[in-house]
Amino acid sequence: MVNTSDVVIVGAGPAGVAAAISAANQGLNVILIDSKSKERIGDKVCGEALSKKTVLKVSKMLDIDPPREEEINAKIETMVVRTGDPEINIELPAIGFMINRHIYGQRLLKEALSRNVKLVDNCKVSTPIIEKGRVVGVIAKKADKEEEFRAKITIDASGCRAVIRTNLPEDFSPRLYKKLTKNDYASCFREIIELKEDHDLHGKIVLQYEKDIPEPGYIWFFGDGKQRLNCGTGFQKIGKNEQLSVKQVYFNAMKKYYSDYNVIDGRGDVVPVQPPLWNAVAPGLIVVGDAAFHADPLTAEGHGPALLAGTIAGKVAKQAIEKGEYDINNLWQYNVEVMKEFGSDNSLYKILAVVLKRIGAEDLEFLIRKRVIKQSDLSVEGLSKKESIFSLLARVIRCFPKMYLLLLMKKALSATKQIKNICYQFPNDYREYENWKRKMELIYQRFI
Repeated sequence: MVNTSDVVIVGAGPAGVAAAISAANQGLNVILIDSKSKERIGDKVCGEALSKKTVLKVSKMLDIDPPREEEINAKIETMVVRTGDPEINIELPAIGFMINRHIYGQRLLKEALSRNVKLVDNCKVSTPIIEKGRVVGVIAKKADKEEEFRAKITIDASGCRAVIRTNLPEDFSPRLYKKLTKNDYASCFREIIELKEDHDLHGKIVLQYEKDIPEPGYIWFFGDGKQRLNCGTGFQKIGKNEQLSVKQVYFNAMKKYYSDYNVIDGRGDVVPVQPPLWNAVAPGLIVVGDAAFHADPLTAEGHGPALLAGTIAGKVAKQAIEKGEYDINNLWQYNVEVMKEFGSDNSLYKILAVVLKRIGAEDLEFLIRKRVIKQSDLSVEGLSKKESIFSLLARVIRCFPKMYLLLLMKKALSATKQIKNICYQFPNDYREYENWKRKMELIYQRFI
């Protein structure tokens, strides 16, 4: 059986549903495919934190309501970076919400369906269809019956495993990265718990660094309402950590903080940890959300970037379809807008994630106690600022005798400044991309 549409979207997570709403708002005929049943769409393992600024922007762009009262578990005001000493921490403003992903995801799905998006649930996509050098749809199986879904534009919103992107022939559209290796993602385990008594983390998301947790080295605690916390950890299962159980590492860390609680939900998943794909298009194809490594490499927050990427993808799909041109040149604007919205910031945060990984929990505690690392250092502005010689001298004095840490920070600051400058120069013309990419890769290779 062959199904046809203007746009076919693989995956009904936040990126996929946002893309569906965005495309449908502009009069396109959209098919949305997901392997889950309709009722389970939106039910995903994650930290559930969502930036208020991002979600308000997306809601306006899509002409939908922002998160409603029944979709918000708690409001967030602060992100806390904490070490083994509870008195030593850094607090950063982080205005947003703890979202009930399932309820919010179901409402977004209803918004899409109300715009005549066709949902095909319980359907597993296997491979892309490629004809004359262009992606023209996907092959999927529903109820043991194979079907073709053909479209002018295909959007891969299939999550970290990126079922379309990773199943493209290696020689197809060389500018697009098509692999998924253990270096590209982290395995994680998350619980939503209910305590016997209320907690002191209302309005806070906490990254608690621990020496016994593999890099990036923290367990998270997010205030999720009265007596409720969203807790979890994750790391890359490579090298010396390959045989470690993420679940067991999590439980070992939890013993220090919470032991008597009821588990509302506990599950594992994977999350991308690389910088965003700077090119996430190929002829006939746009890649969005986790499939394009759009999650923040430091905090793994991917909900907001996914919503933004999907919204942009729907708009760019419309522009290409109006022209009847589906090559890279006519989809390139997607990359340009993603870089402006969050791609530049996430490219910087990858460096910060590597720095914190190399410093480790014990040295991080030292740096915060001595005020070598300050609150302002952990912002995008702080990562790319220029310091006076007097400020640097003060840090040298405070950092003594662990001067190697200061050298690492200096190297990181240099890298982030260069990355920020190069991100500002992201090419509007795809033909200039390879030269631009070489500059970025050189910085990452030197630092990472």
